[in-house]
Amino acid sequence: MGVTRDWEDIRPVGLEGFKDREMLWLWCRLTVEGYKFNADFVGDEESRARHVIKHLHDSDHETVGTLREYRNECFSRQLAASEFSWIQPRNERLKHWIIEALSRYGQQLGVNAPPFNQSVLSYPDQVMLTFDLGDAPVGIKQWVMSQLRREWSSNIEIDPALDWIRKSDDEQCRWVVEAVLQSDIGSWVSLNLPSPVSSEDRFLIAVNALDRSGLPLQFKKLFLKDLKSKWDKKNKKAVARKVQCNLNVDPMIKEQIKELAKDKGVKMGEYVEFLVTEEIKRKEAQGALETSSSR
Repeated sequence: MGVTRDWEDIRPVGLEGFKDREMLWLWCRLTVEGYKFNADFVGDEESRARHVIKHLHDSDHETVGTLREYRNECFSRQLAASEFSWIQPRNERLKHWIIEALSRYGQQLGVNAPPFNQSVLSYPDQVMLTFDLGDAPVGIKQWVMSQLRREWSSNIEIDPALDWIRKSDDEQCRWVVEAVLQSDIGSWVSLNLPSPVSSEDRFLIAVNALDRSGLPLQFKKLFLKDLKSKWDKKNKKAVARKVQCNLNVDPMIKEQIKELAKDKGVKMGEYVEFLVTEEIKRKEAQGALETSSSR
């Protein structure tokens, strides 16, 4: 059962069955008819619906009959909501891939750009609106959706080959991105992704490039296998240079270090090394600041 919004209590006769999805479509449809809406309201479902309803009430040429025509047009264009169920709202990787992938099917869908900046919408709503605004028959829309789902299914077949990359390991993710940029895959790195500020962002840059490439699965697997081999070799050399350091700490502290290291996706020794390195950097930065202030 869908969520009932407060605005549905004032929904005009003729728009029976209209929910948030349909009101977003109606906003775009009425804009074509010359309605002037304030785009500040479009990002919020309740505000958007009330804004459209107010304009309909103020209009002197809409009737129950014309509203029912809009209603019939809207529902006749729609794909069933179940067709969109595989599009996960919190999947950043899928988000950046599918928004771009949809643009390749714009001609088949017969889509006109909506009259506002779509970034104010959640990305599943952006995808749904693109399909809803398309002039193509429902059968064509179903075909496009099946193509997108098939392509995405192929993309995530590579996931087991990504298991060696720890998304929480900033050093490793930086190295992976640099390796990708220097490879043939580098040309597929998207310029539209946000500037990375975390290891997860950097991981997304690398995997998004693989998704965008459209290369055969076997090629991607071989590429990642080679990348892993190079990382293991690099890591092995780094480990060989390290020395053993036995520390006596309280058992509770040991468990806390273990837990914190697990959160970071690293070993206990690596986490302690990280803490010491960060503290040295902090002291050096503080010393440089004090030296500068004393001049």
